[in-house]
Amino acid sequence: MPGYLPFAGALKLPAYTCDNCGFWQRHFETPPHCPMCLDARHVVPQDGWRFRTAREAQDAFPCHWEELEPGVWRFWNEPVSGIGPSAYLIRTENGNMGFEGCPVFSEAALDQIERLGGMQLLSASHPHSYGALVQLQDRFDPELCLPAADFTWSAALQVSWPYDDFLEPLPGLELHRTAGHFDGHAVLFDRKRKICFCGDALKFELEPNDFRRARTISAHKAFVRGVPLTVNELRRYRDVFERLDFTQTWTPFEPAANVGRTEVLALIDAMLGSRPHAAPVPLTDLLRRA
Repeated sequence: MPGYLPFAGALKLPAYTCDNCGFWQRHFETPPHCPMCLDARHVVPQDGWRFRTAREAQDAFPCHWEELEPGVWRFWNEPVSGIGPSAYLIRTENGNMGFEGCPVFSEAALDQIERLGGMQLLSASHPHSYGALVQLQDRFDPELCLPAADFTWSAALQVSWPYDDFLEPLPGLELHRTAGHFDGHAVLFDRKRKICFCGDALKFELEPNDFRRARTISAHKAFVRGVPLTVNELRRYRDVFERLDFTQTWTPFEPAANVGRTEVLALIDAMLGSRPHAAPVPLTDLLRRA
C-alpha cells in the first residue's frame, strides 16, 4: 500500500543535480558520473561533470512562474541548468497535479505551489524532464505516477503509483504511454482544456516573438543526436494521439497553442508514407501537403 517504505533511508540521502543534463541523483557524496549523460540519447559533457546540491542550484538558477492558461501554471529556470525543461501545475476541483520538473525549484516557487493548493499527484513524461521532482516529492509528498517501463530511472524518487499503458489519476487528466523516445515515455491529456502535454514525443521551433506559437514540428528518438523514430514507434504514437481530442500541444520547452491533433497526425502520416526522420517540418508545408 502507499506509504510502505521499508528502506526509507535511501530517500534521505542528499540529492545532486547534473549541470549537463539536469538529472538528479541521491548519493552519499558527489556522484562519480551521471547515468543520463551516458545514455545513448544524450551526450557526455566535454569538460567533465559538475554536480550541485539543491541549495547550490537554487543560488545559481533563479526560478520563475506564470499562469499560461486558467488553472495551468508553468515553472522554469532562467538562466538554465541542464537542458532546461519547464514544470507544469494543473489545478482541478479534485486536486492539483504536477507534470514534469524544472531543473530546480526555489523556495519561493515551492511556496507559490503551496499557495495554489499544494500538489496531490505528480508525474512526468520521461526521465529527461524529471528535473527536480525530488524537491516536489520532499515538500508535498504527492502520489507519484510513473510508467513501470521507466522505473529504472527513478532511483531518487518514491514511485507510489506505477502504471502500464494508461492511468487517470484525477478525473479528466489521462496518462497514456507512447513508448518511443523512452520505453516508458508518456503524455498527459487534459480533457477539459484540450491540452496534450506531449513530453519529448514532439519538438517545436517557435516564432521568434511568440513562445506560444510553433512554426515547425518534429519527432525524434534522440533529439540531440538527430536519431529518428522507427516505423513501429510512429505507429504507436499515432494510435495514442488519434484517440485524444487536443487543440494545444505543450512540450517541456514549448507550450504551443497553435498545434493540435490535426497537425500532429499530419506529421506522423507524412513520415509513415515515406521515411521516418528527425528534421523539423514547417507547419505551413505540412498542412499544405495534407
